Amino acid sequence: MRPLYREAQGKLSLEGGNAGLWYDKFFDGWQENDWKIPEGAKLDWIKKTAKEKCDDRDLLRAAEIRLARLVEGKGGEVLHYRLESDFVTGLGRQHPVENGFTWHHTLGTPYLPGSSIKGAVRAWAMQWAEGVERAKIKRIFGSEGKNDRAFHAGSVVFLDALPTAPVFLKADIMTPHYAPYYQGDEPPADWHSPNPIPFLVVKAGASFVFGILPRKPEYAEDCRTVKGWLAEALEWIGAGAKTAVGYGRFAEDVEARERFDRAREKEQAEKQKREEEERHRREVEEQTRDKSGLYAELFRASVEGRWREQREAFSQQGVIESWMDRLESEPERDAIELFNEFMQQHYGDVLKNPDATKGKKGKPKHKPRQRELAKRWLKLMEERGDG
Repeated sequence: MRPLYREAQGKLSLEGGNAGLWYDKFFDGWQENDWKIPEGAKLDWIKKTAKEKCDDRDLLRAAEIRLARLVEGKGGEVLHYRLESDFVTGLGRQHPVENGFTWHHTLGTPYLPGSSIKGAVRAWAMQWAEGVERAKIKRIFGSEGKNDRAFHAGSVVFLDALPTAPVFLKADIMTPHYAPYYQGDEPPADWHSPNPIPFLVVKAGASFVFGILPRKPEYAEDCRTVKGWLAEALEWIGAGAKTAVGYGRFAEDVEARERFDRAREKEQAEKQKREEEERHRREVEEQTRDKSGLYAELFRASVEGRWREQREAFSQQGVIESWMDRLESEPERDAIELFNEFMQQHYGDVLKNPDATKGKKGKPKHKPRQRELAKRWLKLMEERGDG
């Protein structure tokens, strides 16, 4: 049962939707009469959520690109890490199953808030990093409270860490044995009953992208320092919840980094191609203004085929022949003059004397096709009075 109108009950589905919204708002394990949750309903709800796809690959890919552009634009570091153990976050959030979960509101995926990352790295720098001055820590991470008279923000900004691909979830169980003791009612003793509590986790193996950037350009060195601390903190103390028992350990994800670099190279190549096409389009538009339609068509073909730069492209079998056919049937003056420029550039020597010979035996200097094309073009030019 869900706290919704009866008409809406059958229309709700996780498929294709925001998993975080589904998990947080549409728990249906209550009994109808007394609003109590029967035994096993909490675990069933977690398993039901874990079984469904909880994020969209294309949305995650787009988010990764946006994060990378922001970070690189500010001179920061884009880093990829892979989960070496299960990961849990947001256990303290309120939820009917007792333990909440941190979902990205718009992407509907588990994520690691930048504030949590900053806290983990700060803890590492203060407790385990060697030879770090307190003043440096304060400069990088900022003041610890607003009561600080010299309050200031940190020199390094920590962005949320997002999965780079859909993650796999699963149900896990913690079993405290001394609940009365933790509640402050009784001393710890063996006669207390274990209390299994289910909670949702991200399976090990998921890849996350992290972003850190300097608040100002002059803090770039601080950003590089944090990069090293972040790697050590993620490996040794982990991030998220329950890190004391091994959850949330990360290692550098070389494969994800290489995939990301290849994707960026492909993106850059496609961008250059689009810019080149746009440049050609503008060039054609500029050069063909007030010209005949055949001239525009010929000019566009020459730009796309790179005839001025590459003789082989212009001389390719059938290219010259087909355009001569067009020019003989549609003798537009401007188009003929343009084509003559290419003929003079690439066949100027042949046009001077198509039947020229070489050597004592008087062998033809030019190949049969070259002689044929030159004679045909000279005839066309002669017929229109330019020969």
